[in-house]
Amino acid sequence: MVPDLSQPQIIGLSFVALGALLGAGWVLRRSVRPLGALYLPVSVVTGFLVLLVGPQVLGSLTGTQGLIPGAFLDVWRVMPGLLINVVFAAIMIGKVLPRWGELWDAAAPHAIFGSLLSFGQLFLGGLAVLVLLGPVFGVAPEAGSLLEMSFAGGHGTIAGMGQLLADAGAEDLVDVGLSLATISMITGIVCGSVLVRWAVRSPRLAVARDQVHVPSLEDDPEVDIVRLSPVDEDQDNDHGMHATTFAGMLILLAIAVAVVMLWTARWVAGQLGSDILDSFPLFPVTVIGGFVVQTVATRLGFAERIDKRVVAGMSSVALDGLVVCAIGTMSLATLGDNVPVIVVMTVLGVGWSVVALVWLGPRIHRKDWFEHAIADFGQSQGNVATGFVLAEMVDPARRTTTANDYGYKQLPYEPLLGGGILTALSVPLITVWGLLPFTVVSGLVAVALGVWGCVRRRG
Repeated sequence: MVPDLSQPQIIGLSFVALGALLGAGWVLRRSVRPLGALYLPVSVVTGFLVLLVGPQVLGSLTGTQGLIPGAFLDVWRVMPGLLINVVFAAIMIGKVLPRWGELWDAAAPHAIFGSLLSFGQLFLGGLAVLVLLGPVFGVAPEAGSLLEMSFAGGHGTIAGMGQLLADAGAEDLVDVGLSLATISMITGIVCGSVLVRWAVRSPRLAVARDQVHVPSLEDDPEVDIVRLSPVDEDQDNDHGMHATTFAGMLILLAIAVAVVMLWTARWVAGQLGSDILDSFPLFPVTVIGGFVVQTVATRLGFAERIDKRVVAGMSSVALDGLVVCAIGTMSLATLGDNVPVIVVMTVLGVGWSVVALVWLGPRIHRKDWFEHAIADFGQSQGNVATGFVLAEMVDPARRTTTANDYGYKQLPYEPLLGGGILTALSVPLITVWGLLPFTVVSGLVAVALGVWGCVRRRG
């Protein structure tokens, strides 16, 4: 189906095809209103479109390769592991940090509650594998970290952990994790909307709005729009570099710093006789690389040239491409073989987040507890954007400090959990310690975080 082309030409054409498919996914999302009502991004819709017209569905039905050349799919299979580095490197770039005391006062309840949700997911996932999924269905021990990786981490984290899982002999878990990440995006909006409706109607709760707006078929939420600033206005021409190029340079520098840091850490670990970092992925370290680059930019006085919306736009492009490639190349056969894992993990993931919200939310958050806790619920069920969407539903006028505090939360939380360094260490730790000690430690940390959050609130 593809002419005799060189490898660089095939790679280039695969990106052209990816753009065309994103356009088709955008049209499909606007035409099928329930897809918009569920707040599914175009990238997710496009990923499933690739599955449908590719060899696994259309190809199986027609006895052909489908509409997607195999050479394109080969390129797309490796793209998520590369693009995730761009997404994480951009997290800290362009951020203006307040004083640590001010930041922590605002972010602490969110960071503690979010970390509690993540460690609870690690504990429940490990417990499920120990008690049911491992003995009955033969699931690998590494699946104990799958719930946190997919629900709190999302598609990017699963894709970035792919090589680590493959090295541990659990490559099938990547496709299972991608399906769980997709399910969690839907459950986050659907269950979150139900919880918001309950809070608004409950006489025992006082929330920021008295009439909730839940996504409906009449809405057309454009969650994919990234509005870029007019970067050419009111800028000196002496810099010799467009703001977009400047932002891209900083992101690549952050990745370069991360590469040096990871290689150095591996060398040090090797000198100490440990190989625990040999398969450690790069993407969590790029957050630190981004922090280093941003700090240097601030110290040298050119941080004001960093356009945050340009950085966000570049990160969004990388994330959308990542999601399309990850979903479009996952194995449907593997999903069919792991239905029990998907069902059990989904029930545990949703159930835990709901129980934690209702029972622990008011005990950890101070004033306006529901508005704050529902944002953390959304992040534990999908991604940062889901939390903002749910917070907007319950507090559209921003009468509370939720949006500000939730934004500050990402600074201490994201480098560690939800795809951060501790998430990336979960698989090596299961391999080295064993699943039982890992699960016990996760449970103890979750309990400690719960106690800390409750005591801190009373203080």
